[in-house]
Amino acid sequence: MPAKSIVLWKHWLLFVCLCLSMLLSVSFLMMRYPSQDPVLNVGLPFFFSFFCFVLGFYLWYLNKSERGEQTLILFLAVFSLIWNAWDVGGSGIIYQVGQSVYLLANLFGFILCMEVLTSYLRFWTIEWLPRRWLRYIEGTVVLISIPLVICINYGQAEARAAAMLLVAALMAVILFRTIYVYRRHREAVYKSMFQLLLACLVIAIVPHLVRSILPAILQDRFLFHPVSGTILLVLPLALFYLMISDRFIDTSFTTIGIVYCALVALIPAMILGMVFHEMTEWGIIISNRTNVVRFSVVAFVSIFAFLYIKQYLDFYLRKRLYPRQQDIQTSLNRLLQWMNDDYDLNNIGRIVKREMEACLPVKDVRLALVDKEDTSDTLMVMKPGESVDRRPDQLQDELGKIINAMNGFRILLAESRRGKVVLEGQWKMPRRRLNPDERTWLATLVSYTQMVIENLSNTKDMLEKLEETAVQSTSVPLTIKKMMLRISERERWKLSRSLHDRNMQDQLDIARQLDAWGSSTDHSETKAIMVRLREQILDSVYVLRQVINDLHPEFIYRTGLRKALMELIEKVNLRADFTLQATIDEKLDGFQREWEMAVYRVVQELLNNAQKHAHARLVTLALTTTKDTFVLKYADDGVGLNVSKIRKSFGTMGFPGMIGRVEGLGGNIKLQSGHHEGLKVTIQWTRITAQVNESRKV
Repeated sequence: MPAKSIVLWKHWLLFVCLCLSMLLSVSFLMMRYPSQDPVLNVGLPFFFSFFCFVLGFYLWYLNKSERGEQTLILFLAVFSLIWNAWDVGGSGIIYQVGQSVYLLANLFGFILCMEVLTSYLRFWTIEWLPRRWLRYIEGTVVLISIPLVICINYGQAEARAAAMLLVAALMAVILFRTIYVYRRHREAVYKSMFQLLLACLVIAIVPHLVRSILPAILQDRFLFHPVSGTILLVLPLALFYLMISDRFIDTSFTTIGIVYCALVALIPAMILGMVFHEMTEWGIIISNRTNVVRFSVVAFVSIFAFLYIKQYLDFYLRKRLYPRQQDIQTSLNRLLQWMNDDYDLNNIGRIVKREMEACLPVKDVRLALVDKEDTSDTLMVMKPGESVDRRPDQLQDELGKIINAMNGFRILLAESRRGKVVLEGQWKMPRRRLNPDERTWLATLVSYTQMVIENLSNTKDMLEKLEETAVQSTSVPLTIKKMMLRISERERWKLSRSLHDRNMQDQLDIARQLDAWGSSTDHSETKAIMVRLREQILDSVYVLRQVINDLHPEFIYRTGLRKALMELIEKVNLRADFTLQATIDEKLDGFQREWEMAVYRVVQELLNNAQKHAHARLVTLALTTTKDTFVLKYADDGVGLNVSKIRKSFGTMGFPGMIGRVEGLGGNIKLQSGHHEGLKVTIQWTRITAQVNESRKV
């Protein structure tokens, strides 16, 4: 049979399963014992089955299979029978059939739930449960369920309790296995997905376990509580949502919103319930306690729903309700963009003046520097950047706090040895109070401005110190070397993280999509093209992974320095056209994280130079340790270089960067070379220096 026909046959077989499940549910519903409460006896059971049928039909209509949609359709078909199969009336045979279907729907429903979770999380390259374990569980359930059904039909004592105990075990496996997988994959990219899945599993499984399964085990008879059965619908709904959506709900944010609305709704619901109870006691309303409780519950749910919906209505209608709020948010974004390229206090003052006068009821805003020579204490209208006629010792204001002064205000933004930077202005008359949005905007603007001014001040102080040092010495200060190296490593780390989390993940996602498309198509040429494209993308991912490792080789901290150096040497031997003889000491202890990275970078730079510029035939490298020292020796027979032209600078690349790394960590480096005489490098560190640097770092 052609593959396309098999796929079509499976597709329609799923539809038949859905229809048979719905037909069987309706049949069971008609055979239930009559009850005085048609909502609990007919309405909710029918809604339970119909809801599962609608979800399954929509998935069948989508006709997808890469995430486990087909397994979810089977799960919905089986799961929809649980409520209607329970408590089927009629003759003894019909009752036994209903009890058997109820048990099998519970057992195989949760087995199919495991299959759905396994297939879905495998789509995201996460192993929920190994296939071998899943097959063992399925085989065990099948072998146990057959004698259980026989024992139940023959009225064997404790058979129903044993069956429900098996159901409880499956539910516990689903819940605790999901928690275990979540703890192993706590990356930010999977956090929302797992939080949503865990929350829905707890909400659906725990009430059903407590109200239906555990009482059934204790009483040795099948039970199904209507409330827990209604909540159980959360499970198929959550799996359906995960299948069709790539954007997950922020579970933490949603939970906080639900708790807040519930707490607010609880008090008025209790008050309404008490009023209803008193009216019943006084005879104004004829009712009983059950109706009072129901009224209180309905009032709570109504108020809660109103408050929760109101949150989203406020969010979607905020532009029309508060049009100025959008202008204020846009203003902050514009302010940051303008400040991004400005390094002058006068320009920053003009930017702040323009934004504050546009968004707040103020005028004559200015950013002023209070000099130490000023002696007066009056509020003057100043141009941006001018000095305020006030002594710094008379400005005892708290940083960032608004202080009213006459018809205006002032805010102390920063203070340093040069003086104090003050933001001042006048209120527009007639004056009005700032609303909450305006106060929040002003506080945010003050915080941003403080950070910019502080960075400008620190930059100026650093440049002045560098200029003073440059006049006194021709060498780069050790502190500056360390700072530049740390900045360099941090930027390398940021770039490597960006490449890993964005570029590489995007390429892997494309490869997975090509794999799925290739497996779903029957056209051989199209499949071959997709296979080639997938291989090219994976080759690109491999190269990108090498670039990421070169930018920031984090594996040093996992594997150790020696193993990382040996892998680097193996790569060089494969690519280089010279012979590399390396000796790495077996006991490379004493190196700390910063130390190991520096040694790796130095060796990396030496070998890169040998490959690109040395034109050598033989390169030797030795890293040895003694009681108190670490010694790195390098030599090649290449063209050599002019050592005197290597300038000490702020650079972190090439030989200047290598020298900076060595001296920045308290080491000594010696270069020997000449024209066509090769290059010899000797680097030495002491263990004492390593320990001192590590203690300073801590």
